[in-house]
Amino acid sequence: MGWYAVYAREMVLMKKKIGKLGHVFSSILFPVIYLFAFGLGLGSRVDVPGGYVPFLAKGILGITVMLNAFQQTSLSTSVSRLHFHTFQTLIMSPVSPLQTGLGIVLAGVTRGLLMGTLLYSIAYFLFDAPALSGIGIAGMFLTAFCFASLGMAVGLWVSDPDEISLVNNFLITPMIFFCGSFFPIKNLPVLIKSVVAVLPLSLANNLLRTEVWESAAQHILLLSVAGIILLLGGVQMLKQYNE
Repeated sequence: MGWYAVYAREMVLMKKKIGKLGHVFSSILFPVIYLFAFGLGLGSRVDVPGGYVPFLAKGILGITVMLNAFQQTSLSTSVSRLHFHTFQTLIMSPVSPLQTGLGIVLAGVTRGLLMGTLLYSIAYFLFDAPALSGIGIAGMFLTAFCFASLGMAVGLWVSDPDEISLVNNFLITPMIFFCGSFFPIKNLPVLIKSVVAVLPLSLANNLLRTEVWESAAQHILLLSVAGIILLLGGVQMLKQYNE
């Protein structure tokens, strides 16, 4: 149960932040703006199966889960390492690196799921977005798991929290615009489409929109493998960590 002690520590820190309305508001402001802007501006002009607004709502959901799972985990890890110097207490505790990493990642998963649920509730009540299927809920969890694992690895890798912006600029932002959140990736050129299709956010968006388990099996497998590889990579960095 060592992972739970780490998880509880992260939840205490998150509770203090969430207690401030501005934190919650700022966490969902970006996706809500996109939801309103694209939903109202393009809702009647983009032709996709099932309607553009439901398509967009699930794409924005994927972005929300990704951003909150990744950014909050990477910032929490890097800041506690480099500014507050409290991360060493986790390393010195009688908790294995695997359980430490698991606790950090599950805290990131919780952040992503909370903010994603809040965002999709807005879409459900204001834009009549459909309720998520079981596959969609599984997709939310796996998206949060994959990007929280990435966030932990990045948080352990950077030498300054500002360097996280490099990952945002060269990985996170391109995925936001090219991985099918705002338009189907089938509209992209063949070469770009073949690359984009295997990126984690593309897999996540497919899961959020898929209704048949047989069609979702490959995406579930790929996203799970990506998350596990990133988690194990972060655990290996924890084993070698030294301040």
